Amino acid sequence: MRMAMERGDVEEAARQGGLAGPAVIERALAAPDRAARLAAVAAAPTASRSPAARAELLPALARAAAGPDRRIALPAAHAAREIARELYGHARPAGAAAELPDDVAPEDVAAWRATWAQLAARTELRIEVRVAALDTAAALDPGGVGIALGAALADPDPAYRRAAIAVVPMPVPPAMRAVLAATVAGDLDPAVALEAAAVLCADIAVDPPRPVLDALGTAGLVRIRAVIGGGSGGSGSGERATVAGAARCLAADGSAESAAALEAIRPGAGRPKPGRGGRRR
Repeated sequence: MRMAMERGDVEEAARQGGLAGPAVIERALAAPDRAARLAAVAAAPTASRSPAARAELLPALARAAAGPDRRIALPAAHAAREIARELYGHARPAGAAAELPDDVAPEDVAAWRATWAQLAARTELRIEVRVAALDTAAALDPGGVGIALGAALADPDPAYRRAAIAVVPMPVPPAMRAVLAATVAGDLDPAVALEAAAVLCADIAVDPPRPVLDALGTAGLVRIRAVIGGGSGGSGSGERATVAGAARCLAADGSAESAAALEAIRPGAGRPKPGRGGRRR
């Protein structure tokens, strides 16, 4: 496994790790030899056919992800995310409820989730590692976000706050509406406020709007009008979708102020019409 990594053959290192098994990979993750650690990280997602056996590597991967070596830390976090996402997805028909394999104890999952949530909260780590750790914690918490959402949305890094919003389940659990609404109204970064609004307002597409509008209140609606009018959504397709999601709340609100904000973002709005003597270009 280590020799394959030294040759630069990542696929062969992963294959050899899979043949060696999770116990060997776990030891290699703590090895002083950098090549051995890199090989172990590459092999972790395919360490066993058993999702439970792969999941046992989550604590060791967390220790690797917390280290100073970026070439090891970030792949370790990505490997953990892959393992966590597959844990609840084993041989499950589409649409079936998430459930653990029979040989995985819920208390073990809770411990793994707490480990990765703590890693995600460490502001001294690289943001890419933190976001992957957040995704891992969320994957270990079906129907939840894996972390304390209020604390995550108070994080100093706006990229982390946006990542926390992205893992909120759909539809938004009622207990999470207030903290998202507070982010809409009060986050200093307009892009974060808009992202929170888009997630919160998406429920209006299928559910009655009143609970969402009540959570937003006047302050939330005023902020949505402001960030939409200020062009915080950018021009890419993803940004346009975010604006469209937030705009659902304005459409449901139905006030004159919201109607004016919607008119301002309508395609073609604000473009001067050519006069009789003007030239078309």
